[in-house]
Amino acid sequence: MSSLKEVKRRINSIKSTRKITSAMQMVSSAKLHQAQTALADMLPYEERLNYMLVSFIHEEKYLHAHGYPGGLAPLKQSPYVKLRDIKKVAIIVITSNSGLCGAYNEHMEKYLHIVLKEYEQIPRSDITIYPIGQKIANVTLSTGCNVCQYFIDLAIDPTYQSCSRLSRKLGMEYMRGSVDKVELLYHHFKNIGVQQIRRERFLPFDYESVKETNPSYGRELKGKQGLVVPQETFSAQEQDPEYYCGYLFEPSRQELIDYLLPNVLRFQLFRAILDSNASEHAARTMAMKIATDNADDLIDDLTVQYNKSRQQAITNELLDIAGGAVK
Repeated sequence: MSSLKEVKRRINSIKSTRKITSAMQMVSSAKLHQAQTALADMLPYEERLNYMLVSFIHEEKYLHAHGYPGGLAPLKQSPYVKLRDIKKVAIIVITSNSGLCGAYNEHMEKYLHIVLKEYEQIPRSDITIYPIGQKIANVTLSTGCNVCQYFIDLAIDPTYQSCSRLSRKLGMEYMRGSVDKVELLYHHFKNIGVQQIRRERFLPFDYESVKETNPSYGRELKGKQGLVVPQETFSAQEQDPEYYCGYLFEPSRQELIDYLLPNVLRFQLFRAILDSNASEHAARTMAMKIATDNADDLIDDLTVQYNKSRQQAITNELLDIAGGAVK
């Protein structure tokens, strides 16, 4: 009878745990839907900003090749794109504040150590880590690098304003020469079952990364101005030196590009955090679903075991009674 009581106790315990994992799965699924909605609402704006930037760079290449016709002046190089010898590095690492999301945080922890190994020639005192999420913050303290913990809670409620503060801080440090390179590590949400780690160069600004990470590049975008398709080749109309002379810029082209580039960087960081947030909830949803399914299987197995043991106990009692009656 003691074994029956033990099995019954385990069944009840697992049922209680299953209620928790099932509830967490539903909550994570709802948060995943919210995160996907926020990401989908932001992406069209970022795509349009990236397209504007690609168009400016595309135009500048053409004007430079044709000697800036019509008296147009060349754009000054932005301080955000100047390449320098890498002596000081900043790394933004995005994870979650809580666990129970499978190997989501562990994968990022391992990848961070791989990245740090690539910078073996740089003293750890010259590497600054910006952890976003409490889980990775606990890990970075043991790396020997400088750790800026002002933005840990950014993973809980990512907003454009908070991302702008971090982007401005990194931009100012890069312009002052306090850091020579800024990298961004985060999870990309591909689907509910797949989250991929991505590594992007945040500063100095990488024009090629805009094309690679911008979903709008090379395809049509619908907008009030009609269809636009960023391309590397020049159309027949663009071959005319007078093509770019018919535009009036207010403010100037230089002021527009100086205002546009910092905004592109802010939205790049904002998109990465929203992407990582969606990946976290997807990983937790799948982890809780697997835990719930395993609990169901375990309950079924223990129930069968309980019924067999109970049937055996009843059979033994009947045999004992029958044997006593014969005597």
